[in-house]
Amino acid sequence: MKRIASIDIGSQTIRLLIADCNARALYPRERDREIVRLGSGMQDDGMLQPDRIEQAAACMQLFYERARRQDAGEILAVATACVRQARNQRTFLERVQDACGHMPDVLDGRREAWLACCGVLGSIKCPAPSSVIIDIGGGSTELAAVAYGSFQHSVSLPIGVIAASERFMRSDPPSEEDIAALREWIQHKLTDLAAHYSQTFRNAGSALIATAGTATTLAAMDLRLGSYLPDLINGHVLTGAAISALLDDMVSKPLVQRSLMPGLEPGRAAVIIAGAMILQQIMLFFKSADCTVSDSGLLEGIILDHASIKRIIEKS
Repeated sequence: MKRIASIDIGSQTIRLLIADCNARALYPRERDREIVRLGSGMQDDGMLQPDRIEQAAACMQLFYERARRQDAGEILAVATACVRQARNQRTFLERVQDACGHMPDVLDGRREAWLACCGVLGSIKCPAPSSVIIDIGGGSTELAAVAYGSFQHSVSLPIGVIAASERFMRSDPPSEEDIAALREWIQHKLTDLAAHYSQTFRNAGSALIATAGTATTLAAMDLRLGSYLPDLINGHVLTGAAISALLDDMVSKPLVQRSLMPGLEPGRAAVIIAGAMILQQIMLFFKSADCTVSDSGLLEGIILDHASIKRIIEKS
């Protein structure tokens, strides 16, 4: 049994998982996360902001120290959309290396989708022979087509909750004009999927699986959880009607009141409307009435793939 730590440097959240694993399974020991919003403020110049870089580096140092105290033999850190898009990517990576002694790997969209797919399929059974795994992040959204448990194809869409929120949530609570503009923007971005990947993804069928913070938060809100319970989140079925009802409730509340809604982590209240709208529009694109939520994803997939625990046949 070996102990491995994985760290996911997302545009919204930095997450830590410390797990023991053998040739057959992964056994989580400790988890943590901090909402850093590393991708905040990038819309004008494509630059990670100095205060966000410093907060992220401090969080990374804390997570590395914790993993080392837990005797993790390997620490695997990856960075996703906002870092791969940043004009000052090198500045960020060098700052993290100064703080932690290691430089994170920057994932491209395909690799990110693959690892999220590994994590999802390691914890949940596909509800249909063919399905699409949805990973909505702060800076991008990854879609992976899966057939009979095997990764087929993926696409990374430039749709993230931070950019969407900063660009369109101008009022508090958001106005009808804000919501209409956000919906139109998402639908426009989805036209690229329709134009270039329609046959591949349409053939994947209507079974959708959603992972990452937007989906798990909406599941917790749908269940009205007072505290986050992974066993209830994993496998929860979110209906389009439930998402619409949550959206109607959220857009009627200013940020302060929205933060108090059951199941909603206060630090995610500023971006959850955009996240819910992205998921809703993707479900409409696939003409799906519901999606299954996975509590596992990229963070688990990093370890599963590295340790070759969950073997998935990748097809070109």
